[in-house]
Amino acid sequence: MNNPWAFGWTQLLTIIGLVITILIALGGLRSFERWRKEKIEEKRIDAAVDALVLIREMKWVFENIRSPMSFEYEWKEMPEIAGENEDKRRKRGSFYAVLKRIEGHRDFFDRAWKLQIRCGALFGQKAEDALLLLQKARREVEVSAGMLMRDPVPEVRTEDNKRTWDKFRTDVWAGYNQVTDLRDTVSEKLEQCQQSIEGICRPALDRQFGKKKRTGVGVVLGWLGL
Repeated sequence: MNNPWAFGWTQLLTIIGLVITILIALGGLRSFERWRKEKIEEKRIDAAVDALVLIREMKWVFENIRSPMSFEYEWKEMPEIAGENEDKRRKRGSFYAVLKRIEGHRDFFDRAWKLQIRCGALFGQKAEDALLLLQKARREVEVSAGMLMRDPVPEVRTEDNKRTWDKFRTDVWAGYNQVTDLRDTVSEKLEQCQQSIEGICRPALDRQFGKKKRTGVGVVLGWLGL
C-alpha cells in the first residue's frame, strides 16, 4: 500500500499548478493597476492640454473684451434713458459694448467653469484656484463696466470719486493704468492664472512625451511592474 504522505508527481504538479495560478492572479492585478493608472494619466494629459489651450485663448478673449475701441453698432440695442443727450449716450455706450462682448464670449467662460472643476479633481485645489482667477477677472470687468454704463463720470467730482472712476476704467480698458498710478488688477489676475496653469499642467505633458519606449526585457519587466 502506498504511503499517502509520500511526496510524488501528483503533489508536485498540484503545487506547480497552484504557483502558476497565483502568478497569473498577481499578473492580472498588476495589469489592472497599470491600466487604471494609465487611464488616470490619460485624463490628466487631456485636461492639461485643454487648460493650456484655454489660457492661450484667454489672452485673446480679454484683449477683445477690454479693447478701448468701440463702435456705434455695439450699443445700438442699449435701452434709452429719457432726456439723455447723444453725447452721454455715446459715453455710456462704450461700456455697454464691453458688457455685450462678455456676453458674446459666454461659451468660453462656460467652458472655463467646467474645466476648472475637472482640473481641480485631477490636479488639486491649486489648479482650481488658478482657473478661478479667470472668472474673478471677468467679474471685475463686468462690475466696473456696469457702474460706468450707469454713470460715465461721477456726479460729485471729489478726488476720491475721481480716483474710484479711474479704477473702474482701469478694470474695463486694458492699458488705462498707464495714464494713472493705479494697478491693473485684472491683468494681474490673468497673468497669475497663466503662470499657475503653466506650472501645474506643463509637467504632465513633459513627463508623458519625455518617456522612452521600452522593448524586449524592458517590456516584460514593465508588465511585471518592475
